[in-house]
Amino acid sequence: MGIFIEIIKKPAIIIALVTLVGLIAMKNKPSKVITGTIISFVGFSMIKLGSSILANVLTAFSKLFNSAFHLEGVVPSNEAMMAMTMKSLGGVASLILVVGLVTNIVVARFTRFKSVYLSLHLALFTSFALGAVFQMVGVNNTVGIIVGGIGLGLYMAISPTILGHYTKDVVNSDEYTIAHSGSLSYVLGAMTAKKFGNKEHDAENITVSDKVMFLKDPIVATTLTMFILFIVAAIFTSGSELAKVAAGEDAFIFSLEQAATFAAGLYIVKAGIKMFVDEIVPAFKGFAKIFAPGAIPGVDVLVLFDRSPNTALIGFLVSFLVGVVMIVILPLLGMPVIVPGLMACFITGGASAILGNAEGGIRGAVIASVIDGLLLSVLPVISIAMFAKLGVHGTTFADPDMIGMAGIFWLIFRWL
Repeated sequence: MGIFIEIIKKPAIIIALVTLVGLIAMKNKPSKVITGTIISFVGFSMIKLGSSILANVLTAFSKLFNSAFHLEGVVPSNEAMMAMTMKSLGGVASLILVVGLVTNIVVARFTRFKSVYLSLHLALFTSFALGAVFQMVGVNNTVGIIVGGIGLGLYMAISPTILGHYTKDVVNSDEYTIAHSGSLSYVLGAMTAKKFGNKEHDAENITVSDKVMFLKDPIVATTLTMFILFIVAAIFTSGSELAKVAAGEDAFIFSLEQAATFAAGLYIVKAGIKMFVDEIVPAFKGFAKIFAPGAIPGVDVLVLFDRSPNTALIGFLVSFLVGVVMIVILPLLGMPVIVPGLMACFITGGASAILGNAEGGIRGAVIASVIDGLLLSVLPVISIAMFAKLGVHGTTFADPDMIGMAGIFWLIFRWL
């Protein structure tokens, strides 16, 4: 079971296996099978590498930001929750995921929900959230594994299918869709953006003065935005903490380097996405031919970022700012302080804005990002309450879908 969890935690291996099976099923030449498998593996590994770079930069910024404004509170993190509950929930969670995978393929084969969820690391986090719920309400492990696995599998098939109605407006294709644990934010944001936005004013087509045309370049815009965030946080951070985070470097130089590193990480992610998508989409047709004819792959939401890079940046900033505002509001309502997770704000905030922009222009992008920021702040409060008896402190589950699913099962079994 431990080996299975380790493989799932490295989704690049799963992607490579799916590509391998698909290319063989399509009776490609051995050279194409080898090339396609390796390129998809390397492409997804580039996404992981770039994401790791982004996470490191955002972690540094988070330390400066928290120190500058003296923030103490709960920092939502799926990875931290999994690590802290691995011993007590690892076996149950991995079996929930196995049942979920089988259910997903069965549903994709026999129903109109034709998506196969390939973001298995996120499905693994969700299985831990479900396992935690069953432990909290005292459900028998066997019942929890079966019910939780079927519920997870239904979600893995239905969620990307619903999201596909909106993502096809961004990617201009229905050959793949998005499988991500922030789909609750994306769907609510896109629906609201469609109702209250204006599709004619695309955020990517904002009129920019000739004097600042350089801001239209996503690398330049990203670098300058991150530099401003870092330098502002550094100004308000104590000298000792700044020296600790910056390893003794000058604040200006450190901020500039971190901003450039962030932009480089984003560039690596986008390059990996192109390699990955170019191989997995055609190969998946062969995979689906064997296991679920007519199914389409559900891939990570980062594939959207290359389509609307400036809108993604807007979404990140708006989602983060909403999280900062909620730091003040939540304690006034008697709730714990939720410190914004920078990576969650960047990914789900950016994706929400991209989908909101596709449905309602720049106004829709802002509306969708605000909704995402609110969900990232409010839902972890519910998660803390649900999992109070787990004995985990300082963190909780982060993403809207896994908290939402856990909440549904919690209500059902508490009622029963």
